[in-house]
Amino acid sequence: MAALRTSSRLLAASRPVFRTQMRTMATVNSSPAKDPAAGPDAKTKTFHIYRWNPDEPSTKPHMQAYTLDLNKTGPMMLDALIRIKNEVDPTLTFRRSCREGICGSCAMNIDGVNTLACLCMYPSPPATVPGWRSSEV
Repeated sequence: MAALRTSSRLLAASRPVFRTQMRTMATVNSSPAKDPAAGPDAKTKTFHIYRWNPDEPSTKPHMQAYTLDLNKTGPMMLDALIRIKNEVDPTLTFRRSCREGICGSCAMNIDGVNTLACLCMYPSPPATVPGWRSSEV
C-alpha cells in the first residue's frame, strides 16, 4: 500500500505545472446577454450570475446578467444554467452530474439560500387575472 502512495505522488509531481489552455471570462457589457432565440411572445427572465476568473486574481468578481425565454427553458434552475452555457455564453462553468438531487454536485447559493440547482425551480412571473386589483394571484 505504501508503494502505491509513493508512486502516485511521483506521478503527480511529474505532471506539467502550467496548463496549455487558459480559461477565459465573458466580457461584461452594459446590456445583459440576450437569448438568441427569443421571439415576440416570449416570457423573458433575467438571471444575474456571480462571475470571477481564478486565473486573473487582480480582477474583481462581478455580477453578469443573462436574459432567457422561459417558454424554451425547463422549469429548474439547472435547466436555465445549461441553456445559458449552451446557447448564450460558453465560458460559464458549473458542476452537475445526476440532475435528480442525489449527488449534490450542483449545490449553489441561489437567491441567498444554499440549495441544489436541479431541485430549485426559478420563480415564475406572477399570474394576472383580468378584473383583479392586485397583479399577483
